[in-house]
Amino acid sequence: MNRVVIRLGLVIGVLAALVLAANLLPSGQGPATTALQATRLPLERATFICPESSFAKDSTSTDVAAVAASGQGSLLDAGLRIARGNAKPRLDLTPLGTRTPLASGDRRERLVTYAVRKPKEPPVVVSAQGSIAPGTTAGQITRTGEGPLRGLAESACTSPGSEFWFVGTSSQLGRHGRVYLTNTDNADAQVELRLYDENGPVDADSIHSLAVKARSQAVVELDQLAPTSKRLAVAVVSTRGRVVAALRDDALEGETPVGVDWVPTAARPGRDVVIPGVAPGRGERVLSIVAPGDSTASVDLSVLAAEGSFQPAELGRVDVKPGTVAEVRLDSATQRQAAAIRLTSDVPITATMRSQLGPRTGVRDVAYTAASRSLSGPAVVPVTLGGPDHTATLVLSTPGSRAVRASAELSDADGRSLGSQKLVVKPGSTIAVTLTPSKKVDRYVLVVQPEDGGPLYGARFLVETAGDGPMMSVWPLASGETTAIRPVTRADLGTGVGTGPTPDALFQ
Repeated sequence: MNRVVIRLGLVIGVLAALVLAANLLPSGQGPATTALQATRLPLERATFICPESSFAKDSTSTDVAAVAASGQGSLLDAGLRIARGNAKPRLDLTPLGTRTPLASGDRRERLVTYAVRKPKEPPVVVSAQGSIAPGTTAGQITRTGEGPLRGLAESACTSPGSEFWFVGTSSQLGRHGRVYLTNTDNADAQVELRLYDENGPVDADSIHSLAVKARSQAVVELDQLAPTSKRLAVAVVSTRGRVVAALRDDALEGETPVGVDWVPTAARPGRDVVIPGVAPGRGERVLSIVAPGDSTASVDLSVLAAEGSFQPAELGRVDVKPGTVAEVRLDSATQRQAAAIRLTSDVPITATMRSQLGPRTGVRDVAYTAASRSLSGPAVVPVTLGGPDHTATLVLSTPGSRAVRASAELSDADGRSLGSQKLVVKPGSTIAVTLTPSKKVDRYVLVVQPEDGGPLYGARFLVETAGDGPMMSVWPLASGETTAIRPVTRADLGTGVGTGPTPDALFQ
């Protein structure tokens, strides 16, 4: 009995000494520092939500596709080396709320697709694991041949998060915006919708809050929350749990459809933002800027065009009042060229560009691009429609003072190369490259790889020649995620054992 007491006393003494030593060590020094640093590990699991599986017989169809990029770049290579030895590689497309995949794959570079051909089908959940997870990209494209939603509407399938920004929708007569909130987790999520319009925050004293049930989707009609707003920006902030947010905008002039597309998520407000992918050709080019803070934003605007960067006459400086959304027409400034817009501001802002294609009157279509981050690795467009009725254009821009070298490679659904091209973007400029696979190819994958030079931004435009007018959609380029952050951990000396790492949902 005495021996047990002595041993227990020794253990308590050692623990007390460890606690004392930890308290005496200066902050950031000593052996405890390593244990208190968050680590970035290769992505072993990834989840994406495709917002809406639209289908209507003889008019509307939706195609969902997912693919893992080829292993290029140091982060992706490192992730693949580690991920290959862990979870079994798998890529599944599954309806929300079920467990039976609609389509599956087990190899990188092979496209996994599903054609939605039934009405009222749930949104599709894309899940990737093992060596397929790093760099996986998923998206959906909906084609509607007639009716109020006529046009091409394209969207990236997005990972769950806690904050999303959308700029450039409207509730004025003929415009209609819908926010889709999807929760794939096993617990309910709580979400706030913070709206801004041309007059300031909408219902500033009553932020719109709602619950999104586990494994379900909620849809919010913006014209019910802000029925008179001509210009709208929406911040979706999750206060409990995680969701995926998406916003679709459509417009009518009387009974004539004049555009439908998904508004991509804009980068969080910052003082220096780039909006890539101003579409070439005729039609309205409308820039929407939101300044969500308490101060007026003084914004310097420059256009990155084929011959370099310039400030358009009388549009080089834009003032955006606190909490409001401002619009700038750039049709004349861009001169029908493909371009990008750079905004520098004294307070945080974010922005979106709305490009319209078609005649001034009659049927036309729209596409949106938003403030985004520069490419940090391969950017993948999972599906571009081919054939004689479709034309695709890759638009790349750099705001930097150094030229950027990049490559663009096309491949088929099995990962076989259909051709590649080396590209150079001059400092402060934009290039537009027509993608030209064989006319026999009905769909293909595009991979854009930055190689060296300054920051690179871009988008892929898709135009369909239809009998009643053109249809258009856009895919803003973004590098796929290859790693995830494992949170800080510390030992719980009160229990005498080390606690496990804080769970990261991406590793579940």
